[in-house]
Amino acid sequence: MHAPLIALTTDYGSSSHYVAQLKGVIYSALPDARIVDVIHDIPPQSLLHAEVALRATAFAFPLGTVHVVVVDPGVGTSRRGIAVQARGMTFVGPDNGVLGITVAAPGARVVVLDRRGYWREPVAATFHGRDIFAPVACELAGGVLLEEVGSPIDDPLPSNLPQPYIEPGRVVGEVLISDTFGNLLTNIPGALVGDDWRVTVAGRLTERGATYEEGPRRRLIALVGSDGYLEIAMRQTSAARELGAAEGLRVVCEKE
Repeated sequence: MHAPLIALTTDYGSSSHYVAQLKGVIYSALPDARIVDVIHDIPPQSLLHAEVALRATAFAFPLGTVHVVVVDPGVGTSRRGIAVQARGMTFVGPDNGVLGITVAAPGARVVVLDRRGYWREPVAATFHGRDIFAPVACELAGGVLLEEVGSPIDDPLPSNLPQPYIEPGRVVGEVLISDTFGNLLTNIPGALVGDDWRVTVAGRLTERGATYEEGPRRRLIALVGSDGYLEIAMRQTSAARELGAAEGLRVVCEKE
C-alpha cells in the first residue's frame, strides 16, 4: 500500500513560513505522507489564477490523491470550507469557487466541513489552511470517509472562470492569464475551434499551429495547449509582452 499523497496549491509564496506550517501539520498527522508542491506562487488572492492552475493539474495525479487548495480571500468570514470527491480524487479548500472544476465533475460529492472534531485547535481566524483544511485532508488521506468530516451539500459555489459565448461557427472568449513563457491561456475549449477557423486576439489576426515553433517569427500563433484549451503564443518570444497585457483580452474564433 502506497503512502498517502497530498498535493498543495496555495498563494502563500514558495519561500513563506506558511507553507512550512502546512507541511508540519501534515507530517505530524501522517509521518509517511508524500507531499507534492503543485504551486505556491499563485498571485495573492487570485481565484482566477488558482482555477487555471487546478484546471491543468487536478486530475493529472494518481487516483486517491488528496489536494489541499488554499486561495482564500474570505478566510475567517462566513464562507464555508468544503471537501469534494470527484474522479477518484479528493479536494479540500474554501467554498469560494476555487474548486469549481471539481464540483462540476460528473458524480462529484461535496460536504461542508462542519465537524470541528477533525480540526486543529485552536483555530486561527486567519489560517484555515493550517487549522482546518490540512487536518481534514490528513483524515481523508488516512481513510476517513467523506461524510464523516462534513455534511453533504448540493449548492457549492461554481467556478469563477468566465464562460465563452458560443454560437454556430463562432466562439468568443477571453484570455484568462499568461504563463511563465508569456503564452496567453484562454477559456475556449480547443475542441470547439476547427483547424481552419480564423482566430483574432485583441483584434489581431493569428496564425494557426500545433506547436510553439510554427509560423513566422514575431507572428501570433493560436494553438490548443496541453490542457485542451486554446492558447495564444508567439514563436520564441512572449505573446503577453507583444500585446502589452494578458487578462481579459478578447479572443474571437470564426469559421471561414
